[in-house]
Amino acid sequence: MFGKIFSKELKQQFRSFTIVILIVSAFLFYYTQFIGDLKQWWIKPIPLRTDTEVILEKREKGFAIDNKDVEKAVYESMKADYESGYTLRIRGISRIYEKINNSQKQVLKEAIDEIENKSLSISHNEFEKIMKSVDNALGGNTSYSEKYYLSIFAVQGPYESEMKRYNKILKEDRVTNAYARLFADYMGVGVGFFVVFITAFTFIKDRRYSVNEFIYTSQVSSFEYVGGKYLADVLISFFIVLLAAGHATFMFYEFSKLNGDPISYGAFFKYTALWILPTIMFVSSLSYVSQLIFDNGIIPIIIQFILWIYSINMDNKFNKYIIRFNRIVPYSEFKTFENSIFINRIFFTLLSILLFFIAVKLWDKKRVDNFSR
Repeated sequence: MFGKIFSKELKQQFRSFTIVILIVSAFLFYYTQFIGDLKQWWIKPIPLRTDTEVILEKREKGFAIDNKDVEKAVYESMKADYESGYTLRIRGISRIYEKINNSQKQVLKEAIDEIENKSLSISHNEFEKIMKSVDNALGGNTSYSEKYYLSIFAVQGPYESEMKRYNKILKEDRVTNAYARLFADYMGVGVGFFVVFITAFTFIKDRRYSVNEFIYTSQVSSFEYVGGKYLADVLISFFIVLLAAGHATFMFYEFSKLNGDPISYGAFFKYTALWILPTIMFVSSLSYVSQLIFDNGIIPIIIQFILWIYSINMDNKFNKYIIRFNRIVPYSEFKTFENSIFINRIFFTLLSILLFFIAVKLWDKKRVDNFSR
């Protein structure tokens, strides 16, 4: 009977609109936050062939740059590309130098001449138009792309220090472990709230489909009934995050092929299981309990939203159910936080199990009360 309840819940969820909410929200957090960070700060530093090094100036609200410094660096890069016959191109989350043909070199020469002729009077908008035409002529996705040029020519620190940091991450984390922590941070924030849309109406749906009376009077145990639904809801949510983890692993596999640096293929799956699964379990268990207490699917969403707002700050207190760690650092800098995170995950796993058994008792009580009427 447990298997039938489990499979029926899976089918119901895959046909529901609420799973669309979870999938869309997970995709948005993955693409805009995680991949967005990868393409803003990149993974492996690349030495730019320019004399001008533009270092981002950290301010209270983000970073500041001087457009004229960036323009000078871009101009020097165009000259270097023209002389060498190679240009920097974006391939997924990697950046590599690729050969250009003579006609593309001619476009670079014309752009260089135009910039030199207007050196004193050229506006930033004009400069961006020149870059756009060069990027198009070179086949797109180059360092002159409007989408990428700032993240390429304005860097967080000198190349030598950035490369030293990368090599440390490569040695201690095989690259992907460090980025899997960033992945688990962003995805944990997303599923830490939106999973409730999957679980908040689990028992309400039975009432809607008029199956409560059958369930209350059948031979299925309360543990089988609640457990079958719980396992289905948790696994659906977990599977959605695993798909994102699989895609991230594939992206880093392509990165490894292009750069020749080894990666850990299990990193994203490991942090998904250790950091995100307890979050999914807690959201599911809590929404089950609150749903059964209030006999309502909206109240669990409100409760979860309040807890979510409280838990998404970066301080990682013991009583916060979402793990926040959105820094790319080598393991030696992360390990000071590891023990407290480990204790937090054990606590919320055990709390989730306790809440699950409370949900079983609550459902059993509803069943007895309904049967005795």
